[in-house]
Amino acid sequence: MKKLLLLVVVATWVAACAPRVPPPASASDAERAHVELAELQQGRELLVQKCGNSCHTAPMPSQHRPVDWPHSLDEMAGRAKLQPMQRALIEKYLVTMAAR
Repeated sequence: MKKLLLLVVVATWVAACAPRVPPPASASDAERAHVELAELQQGRELLVQKCGNSCHTAPMPSQHRPVDWPHSLDEMAGRAKLQPMQRALIEKYLVTMAAR
């Protein structure tokens, strides 16, 4: 029982310390990128679901320059089993948020 409690405490602590993928700040992010805010929100949700798994945490948009994200996504899309529309939404989110 003590081991289980310790495991829960450690998992909670790690989750609390992990960086959070930023949400689109406002409609100005979408307007600047000429996309709908809903698309950016969907892209973020997909990023967290598909890319933040047991292998690693979801990447932060600031990890790459906007021009580098498409190539990085090409490398990971197959492993994450992304459908073309999912990949496009994630790319819109990452490129837009990296350009802030």
